Amino acid sequence: MEKILNTAIVCAAGSGMRMGGSVKKQWLPLKGVPIIIHTLKKFFRSPIIHNIIIPAPEEDLKYCQELVAQYFQDSAKPWLVIPGGLERQDSIFAALQHCPSDTHLVFIHDAVRPFITEELIQELYEIALKEQAVVPVTSLKNTIKKIAEDYIVETVPRENLVQALTPQVFTYKLIMSAYEKAYEDGYISTDDSALVEYYGAKVRYQFCSALNLKITDELDLFFAEKIIENKLI
Repeated sequence: MEKILNTAIVCAAGSGMRMGGSVKKQWLPLKGVPIIIHTLKKFFRSPIIHNIIIPAPEEDLKYCQELVAQYFQDSAKPWLVIPGGLERQDSIFAALQHCPSDTHLVFIHDAVRPFITEELIQELYEIALKEQAVVPVTSLKNTIKKIAEDYIVETVPRENLVQALTPQVFTYKLIMSAYEKAYEDGYISTDDSALVEYYGAKVRYQFCSALNLKITDELDLFFAEKIIENKLI
């Protein structure tokens, strides 16, 4: 049976502006270890992932390379740090162009989501083999309101609404075609599955733990520390 090659794109090219301070959030320590390293560990350990591509800010390329080499020097798994683009979409597109030509599935993940589990990677892998595209999601807990100027104009029914997380998984052929069409049409989105939806393909969803949080501000960092302290993952 022919081996299926899978690539993880762990996007670390963000500026981290919402966190504040002089250090980008992906490099911030979480219990003494940079957030991105917590994230990368899951992909380096997973037997489903065969190589890893990390888009990083151009000014931090050397730092990112040294960081990954420091923590994963004993790993035989190939990895590559590349310059990110102006927007997230540009960074992912650049990474897609660096994927091995025989890549079958692409796992696109945020570097600042450190609580991805190998179990979820496995679940998404199995779904993507059948469906070509799958996104992990969680339910909404709060009532959603639409606003305009100073007033609420609508309460949005949430029965059919979910929050999209990462890693989002696609066949390489599908996600590459979607990105190429998006650039041809000038369609911009911060969500990879939105490009696939725009392309006209169906995307499956898979509920996952709400602990798969994205660290964007100090409160998220506080919760992340508590997750580790209490061994919730």
